[in-house]
Amino acid sequence: MRLVLSVLSGPVLTVAAAAVFALPSVAKANEISSSGAVLFTSDYLYRGISQTDEGPALQGSLTLSHDAGWYVSAWGSNIRFGDGSMELDLSVGRSWSLNDDWALDVGLMQYRYPEGDNSATEFNFVEGYAKLSYQDWQFGLALTDDYFGAGVGKFWYLTAGWQQQLTDQLQLNWHLGYNKFADAAEFQTFLGSEVRDGSGYADWSLTLSTQQVGLDWSLSYAGTSVDSAACAALCDNRWVFSLGKSF
Repeated sequence: MRLVLSVLSGPVLTVAAAAVFALPSVAKANEISSSGAVLFTSDYLYRGISQTDEGPALQGSLTLSHDAGWYVSAWGSNIRFGDGSMELDLSVGRSWSLNDDWALDVGLMQYRYPEGDNSATEFNFVEGYAKLSYQDWQFGLALTDDYFGAGVGKFWYLTAGWQQQLTDQLQLNWHLGYNKFADAAEFQTFLGSEVRDGSGYADWSLTLSTQQVGLDWSLSYAGTSVDSAACAALCDNRWVFSLGKSF
């Protein structure tokens, strides 16, 4: 928690701090729970693009949840770009179970890059999100006015996913996302190279996952629609293996 508070600032700090300090006051009448995970992955992909220069990552998360649906969470990973070596994402939100089939989750997330963000890079940004679930389907939308990197402004990200239970022990997750920038120039600024893909790109993944010997195992095949000439090393199709433990 000391690390979280030392790097968090802006609107997410105000909302998250209010939520954290409000939790004890309602503890007598309501249930507070915690959950988390540690994970090793062979490549950290964010919206289809490697954040670790195709290298491995060690990641961890912690979430405090209130039985009324409110939650605050922190998630961290090593990265390999810019001057920093870490990404820390902090979020506050609320989820609702609308009925037996439908669920809704809305919130704010701040992406922070300690020691990597400055007036020249402008890596840090805040994003609002909404996720709608129907049975085994999930649909999401994320929006920001100031996306990752200097010279990049408005951005939205639309996703769809499906969880298919193959056996009692094996699950297949389908994911498709579309990343939309304000225009082609900002997309080019984001990638740092000339693009021929208009003002956005798609990312996708297929993931097989299972729980064995108390651990979470997954194998994914993922890729993007970015032209290989613009982002051959970090945006191409690849296999990703992950091994983690939830608690």
